[in-house]
Amino acid sequence: MLPLPLKRVSEMLLGIDVGGTFTDAVIIKNSSIIKHTKKPTTHGRLLDCIVTALDDVLADINSEVITRVALSTTIATNAIIENNIDKVGLMVIPGPGADLSCLFPVKPVCLSGYTDHRGREVSAVSDGEIGEAFRSLSKQGCEIFAISGKFAVRSPRQELQVAEIINKQTNAKFITLGSSLTGGLNFWRRTNSAYFNSAIWRCFNNFAQAVELALKQRNVFAPVFILKADGGTIPLEVAKKFPVETIFTGPAASVLGIMAMTLPEVPTVSLDIGGTTTDISLWNSGVPLFERKGIKIADYPTSIRAFRIKSIGVGGDSYVRWENGKLEIGPNRLGPAMALGGSSPTVTDALIVAGAIQFGDKKQAQVAMGQIAGSEMNVLEASNLVISCAVSKIHNAIITMVKELDLEPVYCVDDIVSSEQFKPRLIIGIGGAASGLVPYLANIMDLPYQIPCFAPVVNAVGAAIAKPTLEVNFRADTEQGVYTVAELGIKENIPSRRFGMSEAYNMTSKYLYRRAEQAGISVDETEIVHQEEFNLVRGFSTVGQILTCHMQIKPGVLTAISEMAEVNYDK
Repeated sequence: MLPLPLKRVSEMLLGIDVGGTFTDAVIIKNSSIIKHTKKPTTHGRLLDCIVTALDDVLADINSEVITRVALSTTIATNAIIENNIDKVGLMVIPGPGADLSCLFPVKPVCLSGYTDHRGREVSAVSDGEIGEAFRSLSKQGCEIFAISGKFAVRSPRQELQVAEIINKQTNAKFITLGSSLTGGLNFWRRTNSAYFNSAIWRCFNNFAQAVELALKQRNVFAPVFILKADGGTIPLEVAKKFPVETIFTGPAASVLGIMAMTLPEVPTVSLDIGGTTTDISLWNSGVPLFERKGIKIADYPTSIRAFRIKSIGVGGDSYVRWENGKLEIGPNRLGPAMALGGSSPTVTDALIVAGAIQFGDKKQAQVAMGQIAGSEMNVLEASNLVISCAVSKIHNAIITMVKELDLEPVYCVDDIVSSEQFKPRLIIGIGGAASGLVPYLANIMDLPYQIPCFAPVVNAVGAAIAKPTLEVNFRADTEQGVYTVAELGIKENIPSRRFGMSEAYNMTSKYLYRRAEQAGISVDETEIVHQEEFNLVRGFSTVGQILTCHMQIKPGVLTAISEMAEVNYDK
């Protein structure tokens, strides 16, 4: 992903980020932050904290002039963690020879049809078989379904056939087609994505409708967008059909917030240190690194594209205690720091006692560290020990993440030629606890660091300024004379006998614009993510080509933030 050049916009942007500890909201006008707020996140009642943040940030502002609303929300992530998901009837069309044991979150019903790797139907799925599978799943209490064919991205006809029959049933509430989520191969990942998309559909839609009502009641009539895991946004109306795209958006918001402030030119580690967790991202040549294949959800691989991020249970409010003679920090949070009215020692208490941050009740922070010190040390020594332990956990996670990156296999010649070990040369810290912990980490790693202004609300900034994105995968088989666009469920004849990559590019662009129009998204700039020409040979003659083109609306940020000038520190 290559970020667009930052530009100034005259829109009034409202961004909301629902984090594990706090919910932040900002209003940006003419590339300046004019209002911001931070409220405790109400777990189990996410709408409550969103409404509270909205009322605070909209006070004394004419809400009707808001031109865009964007949210980064934990609703999808929390639904899966808390098992607040629907029972899903999973139907798969795997073809011959596939061992499906333990691949998916639930046992699927296997249908007998088969489409081969070039999109040719080898064996059909009978309507009777589909009806029988539907009735069986309905008896198990399934009202929501997911359908996935092994090579449905080559031809979605069989998935569409199954969906058509299910849609005729009165108790079928929602269906996800695996091919509608991604045009890329990998049946395993695509099927898991379809399952989770259906599983959280009802929960997410209830939340989305409540958000729409809350905004309407406050005279906010601007279009509403939801942040995706890859740093783009999609309209809330589109997210209602594809809620799985909104998972793990908190870390994505931090990456976009940094992108609005600076594009680090050197290999960089960015840290979003919140109250509960620290999210670690890696940057190279000004670009945040991505997961090559897709993220895992509940330990199941999916096709959901996302930034390469590692989250660990260390934050400002992490609970500090002794267990079996060993100092333990996190991953649980029992409440705020004792210096801020909490009842248990935290990392923030240690930072206050050490003088690394200046807020809260220092006497209560000393009481907290007194519980850690016992009779073996004084409170300052205890605070330094807590900080050292917290920083060590973050440092070890960075080392592990860098090693995993260096050990990742390469897939093409260009990767081999340009490959070099990732060696961080800069640390960027955001989040409420960054100003306290990052200087210690930078000292251990012997690196310079930067902490932006407004660092505690950067995630809300990232949500507010993230550009809308969509993608399409176009594939043409000139020997068969057909092309497919999986995300739109299209398989049609190639329009001319002379068809090469330039024609494939033009048609990919056409369908990307069509999909964007259907979603209500304007297209600013596009980019080719991947394209390939593959010759088909029979005997000693070329009989055709496979042409693939993966194009997307170029991700990036809508505006730079003028107040977000970085505060540079020496190491």
